[in-house]
Amino acid sequence: MKKIFLPLPLLLLTACVDPMAYPAQLDKQAAAAAQNSATPVDQITLSEAATINGGRYTELGQIVASVGKPTVFHPTPTVADAEQKLRIEAAELGADAVINTKISAPHVCPLSWSCRDVSGTAVSLSN
Repeated sequence: MKKIFLPLPLLLLTACVDPMAYPAQLDKQAAAAAQNSATPVDQITLSEAATINGGRYTELGQIVASVGKPTVFHPTPTVADAEQKLRIEAAELGADAVINTKISAPHVCPLSWSCRDVSGTAVSLSN
């Protein structure tokens, strides 16, 4: 009976975690996202501002993701890794840009020795 209930807390814990990507996966994710995106992944604009294009855009959705390192021996994810993950998530939504971008400093998080959290609002610039 104890064997049945042991995995349950672990399963519930992992269900609460945002999707984690590792830097080694980013190229593969970018290639997959590029197949469905009108704007190339590397050309998606990232802006910390609350608006872009004079306010002429359509909001497509919020982006929240993380980039982490799988073991203590891997390098800590860089800001460039975090920006790439933000662009990939935006491309999957069909965005041309991301506004209100935020990239956290490295910190310990679930399922990773160190990670950077990214967030922003995906927008389409075509009206």
